[in-house]
Amino acid sequence: MASAPHTTNANLAALVAAGTAPWLDQIRRGLIASGELARLRDECSLRGVTSNPAIFEQAILGSDDYDDALTELAHEGLDAVALYERLAVTDVQDAADVLRRVYDEFGDGFVSLEVAPTLAGDTDATLAQARDYWARLNRPNVMIKIPGTEAGGPAIEQAIFEGINVNVTLLFGVERYAQIAEAYIRGLERRAAEGLPLEIHSVASFFVSRVDTEVDKRLAALGRGDLAGTAALANARAAYARYEQIFLGERFAALRAAGALVQRPLWASTGVKNPAYPETLYVDGLIAPDTVNTMPMKTLLAAAERATVVPGTARQDSAPALAALAGAGVDMDDVTATLLEQGIAAFVEPMNKLLAGIESARQMVLTGRPQAIAAVIDSELSDAVASRVAQAVEERIARRVWAKDESLWGGPEVAEIGDRLGWLTISDAMTERADELVEFARGCARDGLTDAVLLGMGGSSLAPEVLWRTFGATEGALALHVLDSTDPAAILAVTETIDLDRTLFVVSTKSGGTIETLSLFEHFYSLVPDGSRFVAITDPGSSLLGLAREHGFRASFENDPNIGGRYSALSLFGLVPAALIGAPLHALLERAVLAEQACAHFDGTQSNPGLWLGLAIGELARRGRDKLTFVVGDPVSSFGLWVEQLVAESTGKQGRGILPVADEPLLAPESYGADRVFVHLRDGERANADTDARVEALGAAGHPTLTLTVDGSEDLGRMFFLAEFATAVAGWVLEINPFDQPNVAEAKDATKRVLAAGPLPTPQFADDAALHALLTGGGPGSYIALMGYLAPSVEFDEEVAALRATLLAGTRLATTFGYGPRFLHSTGQLHKGGAPVGRFLSLIADTGPDVEIPGAAYSFRTLKTAQAIGDLETLRELGLPAERVRLQSEDPVGALRAITASIKEQT
Repeated sequence: MASAPHTTNANLAALVAAGTAPWLDQIRRGLIASGELARLRDECSLRGVTSNPAIFEQAILGSDDYDDALTELAHEGLDAVALYERLAVTDVQDAADVLRRVYDEFGDGFVSLEVAPTLAGDTDATLAQARDYWARLNRPNVMIKIPGTEAGGPAIEQAIFEGINVNVTLLFGVERYAQIAEAYIRGLERRAAEGLPLEIHSVASFFVSRVDTEVDKRLAALGRGDLAGTAALANARAAYARYEQIFLGERFAALRAAGALVQRPLWASTGVKNPAYPETLYVDGLIAPDTVNTMPMKTLLAAAERATVVPGTARQDSAPALAALAGAGVDMDDVTATLLEQGIAAFVEPMNKLLAGIESARQMVLTGRPQAIAAVIDSELSDAVASRVAQAVEERIARRVWAKDESLWGGPEVAEIGDRLGWLTISDAMTERADELVEFARGCARDGLTDAVLLGMGGSSLAPEVLWRTFGATEGALALHVLDSTDPAAILAVTETIDLDRTLFVVSTKSGGTIETLSLFEHFYSLVPDGSRFVAITDPGSSLLGLAREHGFRASFENDPNIGGRYSALSLFGLVPAALIGAPLHALLERAVLAEQACAHFDGTQSNPGLWLGLAIGELARRGRDKLTFVVGDPVSSFGLWVEQLVAESTGKQGRGILPVADEPLLAPESYGADRVFVHLRDGERANADTDARVEALGAAGHPTLTLTVDGSEDLGRMFFLAEFATAVAGWVLEINPFDQPNVAEAKDATKRVLAAGPLPTPQFADDAALHALLTGGGPGSYIALMGYLAPSVEFDEEVAALRATLLAGTRLATTFGYGPRFLHSTGQLHKGGAPVGRFLSLIADTGPDVEIPGAAYSFRTLKTAQAIGDLETLRELGLPAERVRLQSEDPVGALRAITASIKEQT
């Protein structure tokens, strides 16, 4: 049967015609087995594949593609190193077989396998492993990657002499590149002298984006941001000029005439790290004959869609740009030497982690340790999920998410879709900035600062709160106080807790105009009128940047504007506060990248946990299981606080949605209605046997349960990304846009309306009959939202938990709780835009003195009260049952306890 014809991508075909071969900087078993690699070969003119320990770490540890092979090899008694080598050799052989047609037709189609990075300083050991890999691979279209270090040079020459195809890696400087070219030529000359064939293949991998990352950092310190983004292309173009001098010159002419091939320059690390740069910057700018551009998948997809192919761009004169950099004080020799040192370490660490992960998997197989992810779903619901999965695979949903296909969520030309997908790749950009953030935090500590107060709301405050509750402050770092309340008692409590002379204030708002955040800034600036004690986190162009300049802030961090607040945990909004408390940024981001790689699997849901999770929770919600209940313990027990906003604000609109239920007491299965799904984040190191048994009982009783294993506090980074990806996919299932928040503005407008009306109206409070009717009158599928307009406290949280347990036991309805005005920026969207089944109770208490807002016509208590009044009015205008009660100011905890006791008597 004849195969279907393939449509070749015009941009990538043009790139090949201009002399640049696109290679893929990724290898994974599922990519090969699914036929995706063959499709890329046929439709995207793919000419080769590279691998390295970091790529194999992401592939093997970030997917379940290798589970069966790991199990089989572990039972053979192989250790971790032997396991890795067997897996890697098989993958490279299989990929080489797929690309053999390219080799036969075009002399390309190479797949590379790297010698162990730990051997970078040992010539003999490097050469021995190169020989071993070459023999085991036994394919003409493979290359052995050898680092271009001082020790690597002799190994490269000898490998070429012995007829081994070599991919020289870790080249940053032009002079070092020239030395490696010389080693290649010497190896060929020795073959010529022995009368051996000269058709040996080699590429020299010259790294690109990392040069800009390092130089841009130095330029910022020198105050020369005008030269940012110029170094990498100039450095690579200088290397190409040297290539032409060497391989088009007289010395190589005799070898060429005898059949020798040039050593092609390969542009490596071509995915942009700075989100401000075009995704195809290092593709469009480095086109020339006899070159290779090895791209991450996302860059290859971007090039297929948006590349601008102009032949010969790599031949542009680099001298003016390099001269400008030198004039600005940038020493490119020092830059490239630094990058080489960092590069070696950057490959050693993933190798160590890969081997540790394989060893962990080996032990899991041999000791019978359970899998990290499990699900219990009854047959009817599981059939529905399976049907949705089949649809998602057929419609290539994962690929379309990564391609930023707006039609998944109702686009194109729909606000807040195309410009809200920066979170997909922000972990890569933040990894490049992690050291900068750590150094900033250390500088704050060195200057004697001991505390940081974060002034923010919703997406600006919830991730930092979770990070603080998870990690606390390390020695020498700052203590974090997250202030996202307009309650005067809460503001005074923070003010009295800190030493104002040793505190940094972090003003965090995406828009720059959040009323609560700016009011809190005015309050604290009136107490500490020193701009050097304030930091801004915001979007480019926001009004907060002007405020920061006007007041001389210590720093302003401009976030990627293509990220919505609730998807910003792994961006500067989460990571600047994380750095201040000494949280392990690199570890968090490494786990996030593992999740990112896992969610970039396009061949199905078995290897893409974020895709499957989103499809499952979305489809279950469509089947009436729309109360997503989180059971979370250590080490990330506060995770629900953040994920509550992500899910509610993303999915609660157009009369549908998923209600996240966080921190609800866990009761017996019969206490829950048929609208629940339970997500259990289980501690993989110290599991709670009682919680495990309770979740197991829920599954046995017919409630869907989804269990994800959390491996240490650092795994919070992986959980953040998985939840974001799953929520975006659930939006597709629910046929809504998960990136807008149309009803959040209603609460803001209501507050402005109440404030503008003059003196606040006297609130009407529910009597006992109205209160009991509200809390006990809901039918199946309803939920009860408790909304606290008072200062947060542990004691009040505990009493709220007791009330929620009482309501759950008496009504079987899901309950939620949030402090105002925080929830207005998160679950408030679902309250008003989701299914009209909520029942809402405002709990209001005013304790202690009021606090004025400098420059405003109202105080914080007035602002809080206006927010509570406006929110309740909006809910009632939508026809939703909503009441308010005033708790005794002297003892709000006792007042709530009395309500709980009264409800218990009548249910």
